[in-house]
Amino acid sequence: MAGLERRLVLLAMPALAACSGAGARDNAAEELGGGGLSSARAARLVASYPDHLARIEGDTLVWTDGTRMPIGAAQPARPFEEMLRSASIADQLRQAYAPGPLLAPPPRDHSPGRLRNAGFFAKMYGDCRQGTVTPQLRPVTWMPRTRPQALPITTVNDVATRLERVIGTLDAMPDRLKAYLVPAAGSYNCRAVADTGQPSMHGTGAAIDIAVRQSDYWVWARSRGEAVYRNRIALEIVEAFEAERFIWGGKWYHFDTMHFEYRPELFGG
Repeated sequence: MAGLERRLVLLAMPALAACSGAGARDNAAEELGGGGLSSARAARLVASYPDHLARIEGDTLVWTDGTRMPIGAAQPARPFEEMLRSASIADQLRQAYAPGPLLAPPPRDHSPGRLRNAGFFAKMYGDCRQGTVTPQLRPVTWMPRTRPQALPITTVNDVATRLERVIGTLDAMPDRLKAYLVPAAGSYNCRAVADTGQPSMHGTGAAIDIAVRQSDYWVWARSRGEAVYRNRIALEIVEAFEAERFIWGGKWYHFDTMHFEYRPELFGG
């Protein structure tokens, strides 16, 4: 397939958004409406993290060490901005991630993966503010045949090994795609998300930002309060990450096209 056809460049898609965006908006509304959590999504959460999660008991998530956490499945619907700042585990699973080509800009507030329960990820990967993440990091060489760069990545859930497989695929891609990848903007960083104040996935060591100069970020693209979607990252790159269950921030309404994070529980609808 020609290079231009394989790139996800969505600068102006009013016609396509009109025909396919309506269905996506309906899906987003359904995901955010009401309480409840489907048994399939709950089962997928447990299956996605077998070293950590044991089972679901009613509205409780049971960890393999016996820790019990409330899921919040019966909570009533809340505004998206509120959930961003205080997501329950059920909120975290409300929006499924769809791998493959993006056919239209994401509808408002459809950002699968941005809803994160802070306690869940602190329990799984550690709390970087307390120094419990760094002992589980190891250096991974980013793009060793192109422009080697050491990045600290968590070994929890084999994320470091999974990223190395992604890198093997990316490093074999044509040179025309390397500008999107090097240098990487970073991986582990103990910080909060700028617009929510909540812990960033970078603080777990399970996220990476690729090259900034070819990326787009909703804060840079705001116009009259709306985020005007823009993307220049090639589909081949996105698919390499998705094959190892990393989600892409380019599929968020508040898009961040340089960002990838390991979130296997969100795949599968």
